[in-house]
This record gives sequence, C-alpha cells and structure tokens, in this order.
Amino acid sequence: MFPRLIAVAALAVAIGIGLPIGTAQADPSPTLTEAAALTEATHRRTVRIHFDAAPDEIQRELLTRVDLYDPTIVEVRMDNATSLTPGEIGVGSVRICVFEDGRELHEPILVWEEGRAYAYTVDADASTMSLPVSEIVLIYDFAPAEDGGTNLTVRAFYEPAVSGTGPIIDPVLTGTLRRTFQTAADVFGGEYLGDERP
Repeated sequence: MFPRLIAVAALAVAIGIGLPIGTAQADPSPTLTEAAALTEATHRRTVRIHFDAAPDEIQRELLTRVDLYDPTIVEVRMDNATSLTPGEIGVGSVRICVFEDGRELHEPILVWEEGRAYAYTVDADASTMSLPVSEIVLIYDFAPAEDGGTNLTVRAFYEPAVSGTGPIIDPVLTGTLRRTFQTAADVFGGEYLGDERP
C-alpha cells in the first residue's frame, strides 16, 4: 500500500523492541526530497509562512509547542522510544497532541532533518480522535531567509475518508491550516504569506 512508509515504520518498531539492525545498511531515514513518495494521498494545499527566527530555532518550536498556537490543544508530548535515534526526536518519534476533551492525536514522524525539514502522519489506530480523512501527511520545509529568519513551506497531502466529500472537507481543512499557521506566525513572530492549491 505505502511501501516506503511501511518500511520506515517497520524499522522504527524493530529498533523500538530491540531487534538487531545491520550496521552496513544505508541510512533508512527518508529525506525531504523523498517525503512526497511516502504517501499516495493527493497534494491538496501549500502554505507559506515567514518566521523571524532561524530554521533551527523555529523547527522544534513548531513541532513540540503546538499548544501555543492551536487553542484546542492543551498538551504536547513527544514519545521518542521508537525513534531511529532513541531518546531523541527523529524518524519514528511520535508527537501526541492532547485536546481539551482528553482525546489524543498520535502523529508519527516520517522525516526529520535537523533545522531543515520534518513530515508526519496521523496514526488512526493509536489516536482517540478521528479525522475526516483516510490518510494525511504534512511536510514542513524550513529554508533560511535572507533576513536571518525562516521561509517555511508546508505541503498538505490527504484523502477524504468518505468518497465524494472532498468539496466539504477541503474548505474545512484549508481553514484549519490557515488559522493554525496565522496564529503560529503571531505567536513566534513572523508573517503568514498565504496558501494555495498546488
């Protein structure tokens, strides 16, 4: 179904339970350029934001402090037990966002390039909150800006859970992305530059 995603997940689980992994293998971590190949979902939205902070500063803030820019989230935890770099944020880490009502979204990290990029999906089986999509992947690309800040591009890939509901779901998810990143720009210092269909 999603061969690269399955291979990365299998490797993360193997590391997490202590199975031996050959050291002669190439680095299995997908890179930013490979990120779109991790999903069969449709690229539906591209969001652009400028942040005043440098990429290595803003990347971790956006990943670990969602509670500061999404008012529905009250807690964010990182579970690095299955990370390819155990104990540290990396491919295989899981971000857990806890909502006001106690429901959780579990978001496995698919790509992690320090100060450069990350991508995540939603683990519907581990999450206690459901989304109206059957698959979703968000890819964050952090580029240094001439002013010392960051130009962030976020690409959203998803498929509606129910066929034919795209015209309803697209505006809802677009509005959520827009509000979330406008707030992030306000909280961390920056400017929301807009969003578009690819």
